[in-house]
Amino acid sequence: MSNKHPPEADNRTAMRRVVRGARKAALATLMAEGGAPYASMVTVAVTADLSVLLLLSEISEHTRNLRADPRLSLLFDATLGHANPQTGPRVSLIGTAAPTGDAGDRARFLALHPGAAQYAGFGDFHIWRMTPSRAHFVGGFARAVWFDPPFGLTPSMLSMPGCPDLDAEDLDAEDLAAKAGDASTGWVIAGQDPDGLDLMNGERHLRVSRPCTPHPAG
Repeated sequence: MSNKHPPEADNRTAMRRVVRGARKAALATLMAEGGAPYASMVTVAVTADLSVLLLLSEISEHTRNLRADPRLSLLFDATLGHANPQTGPRVSLIGTAAPTGDAGDRARFLALHPGAAQYAGFGDFHIWRMTPSRAHFVGGFARAVWFDPPFGLTPSMLSMPGCPDLDAEDLDAEDLAAKAGDASTGWVIAGQDPDGLDLMNGERHLRVSRPCTPHPAG
């Protein structure tokens, strides 16, 4: 009997691809008063280890909820374009979140959301880092898998600052965008990670899934 679905390692790759390709997600928190579930939409940026960065206002309902209880879930929906959304991929990450003062986290978020720079410096806005403890990947009917950290990411993958196996030609943002179907000018590389690159053109985002492998030692 043939295997209808990819092996577990490929499911992990597919799961990471859904998360890394998103610039927004549905955030679920617990109401500070009463504990009822509360869902909202947030913009996101994802780090190399699959932690998720959020820019949150202190006056928002979800931030008040997280101050009372740091547990949360994020739903990443990649079902757009599927006639039946139930056949499309989506990922639920569960974990906890806390404010981060790391300059790299702030730079990563603003690189993917340049428009947020106009209010990111306000005193009531802070970058939060969500540390996932589990991931639930649904790739379609009868394809649902739970994963634990590090979600298929090896230490050598996480030690890479970018994609050392890509040369200057490979890192031409406009050429990468053209190969992905957008020949417009103005594209820049906004970030790299073990699964590919993020291109930005103003507020337009293009994800190039291209696994990066480290050069062998020596």
